Amino acid sequence: MRTRLRPLDVSFLRVETPNAHMHVGWSALFEPHPDRPRPTVEALAESISSRLHLMPRFRQRLAFPPPPFDEPFWVDDTSFDLCHHVVPLTAPGEPISQSSFFALTDAAFSTPLDRRRPLWQVLLVPQLDDGRVGMIAKLHHAMVDGLAAVDIALLLFDGTPDQPEAAEVDEWEPEPHPGRVQLAVDAAVDTSGRMLGLARGAAELMLSPRRHATRVAETVRRVSAVVREDILTVAPESPVNVQIGPQRTLVRYRADMDDIFRAKRRPLLAGPGPGDRVTVNDVYLAAVAGALRSLALRRGDVPQPLKVMVPVNLRGDDEHDGSGGNRISFCFVELPVHVSTAQARLRRVHQATSAFKRSNRSDGSNMVLTALGLLPSPLKTIAARLAASPRTYNVTISNIPGPPAPLYMLGAQLEEAYPVVPLSEQHALSVGVFGYEGHAHFGFYADPAALPDVRDLPEATAAEIRALAGTHRRPKRRLEAVAAGDLAPVTPLR
Repeated sequence: MRTRLRPLDVSFLRVETPNAHMHVGWSALFEPHPDRPRPTVEALAESISSRLHLMPRFRQRLAFPPPPFDEPFWVDDTSFDLCHHVVPLTAPGEPISQSSFFALTDAAFSTPLDRRRPLWQVLLVPQLDDGRVGMIAKLHHAMVDGLAAVDIALLLFDGTPDQPEAAEVDEWEPEPHPGRVQLAVDAAVDTSGRMLGLARGAAELMLSPRRHATRVAETVRRVSAVVREDILTVAPESPVNVQIGPQRTLVRYRADMDDIFRAKRRPLLAGPGPGDRVTVNDVYLAAVAGALRSLALRRGDVPQPLKVMVPVNLRGDDEHDGSGGNRISFCFVELPVHVSTAQARLRRVHQATSAFKRSNRSDGSNMVLTALGLLPSPLKTIAARLAASPRTYNVTISNIPGPPAPLYMLGAQLEEAYPVVPLSEQHALSVGVFGYEGHAHFGFYADPAALPDVRDLPEATAAEIRALAGTHRRPKRRLEAVAAGDLAPVTPLR
C-alpha cells in the first residue's frame, strides 16, 4: 500500500547533494559456522526473498506528485529485481584481505543510492583471507533512521545458527503505478487530513480553553526552549566543518564494554545526585570529546567546545512493524573538547545530557519538526538545510544499542559491526557507536580529504577510554584504522 513520507523523512531528501549522501548503514564481519556451508550471495538473496513480505518498504520506491504538492509517496516498484539490492563484491571463492574489504567499504559508501529503485542495498564479500565473511549494508535515511535500521535484521539475521524454514507466502504482486494524477489526488487528501487535524485541535482549544491551558503553556515552554537552546545557539567554528567531497572512509575502533562500564561506575568529583547516574551514552560522548581534543592538540590548535547533535529514539518497543521512516528527535549538547581532564569532561557531558532530559526538549524538538512540515515547499527546503548546516551543529554522535544476544546470517555469527551516520554539507565527521556482544563498535565516518587525521581517532579514543576507566593498560587487540589515503584509489561502485 502506498504511503506518503513524513516531513522528517523528506528532509533527508532535501539535504542530499552530490557531496552529501544521506544513507545510513554498517560494515560487518561474520565468522562462518564450522558445520554449515559458507554464506553465498545466492543463498543470501534466497533467504531475503523469503522474508520480504515482512518488510514491504523494501520493495517500494519514491514517486513524486506534481506541483504544488511536494512530499513523495512510497509506491510498489513494478520492476523490482532483488539482484540490484543483494550484490557480490568479489568473485565466488576469491579471498581478499581485510584492507581490501575496507577499501571496498569506502567505495560503497562513497556512492549514493539510486532513487529510481528501492533505497537499500546489501553487498557481500563471501571470503576474506582470515576466513571471515564481510558485509556492507546501505539504507537511505528517508527510509529508516539509524535505530530503525535494525529492522533490516528481520531480513538478514536469525537468533540461532539454525535457519528457520521459510514460511509459505503468496507470490508478491505489486500494485500498479498510480500515475501523477492519482498521486496529486492522494496528496491533496493527505494534506487536507493534516489541516483538518490542526483545525480539530484548534476547535477543542476554543471550546475548552481552561482544560487545555496547562497543556498549551507546557507546549509553548518546550518549543521556546528548543528555539532558544538548540536553534538560536550557533555552533562554534571547527575544523570538522569544512567543504566536503563525495569520498568517504569508515575508520573503526572496537572498545571493551567492561572499560565503558568501569568508566560509567567510577565516582565523579562532583558526581550526580541520587537516581541521576552516568550513562553509557555519556561515556561515549566523553570518549569522543577527549579523542577530538587529542587531535586538536596534535594539530597545534587550541581545543574548542563543539555543539553535538545526538539522535533521540521516539519509537516504542512495539513500533517495529516494517513501516520504516524516522521516529527520532534530536538532542543538542556541548561536547567539552576544551576541558583538560577526562573526568571533568565526563562530568560536563553528564550535566549537559541530564539538563536536556529534565527540560523535555526532545518533545519540543519533535513539535518543531512536525510544524516545519506545514511550511510551503521552498521554505521547507531552506529550513531543512539550515537544520543540517554547521551553524546548527558541528558533529553528530549516535548511540545504536545492539541486541542482547548474538546474531547469525546463514549460520555465520556476527562478530563486528561498525555503523555509518551520514554527513550533511560542511560536516567532515560523524560518529556512530554500536554496542554488541561485550564491545562498543565505534564507526568514525569522514571525508578523508577534508579530515585526513580521522585515522588517528581510534588510538585517541582508546587512550581516552582508559583514562575514563582509570586503567592504563594497552588495548588487548591491535587498533586498526584504514583510511582512503592509505590505499590505492578505488573507483566508486556503480
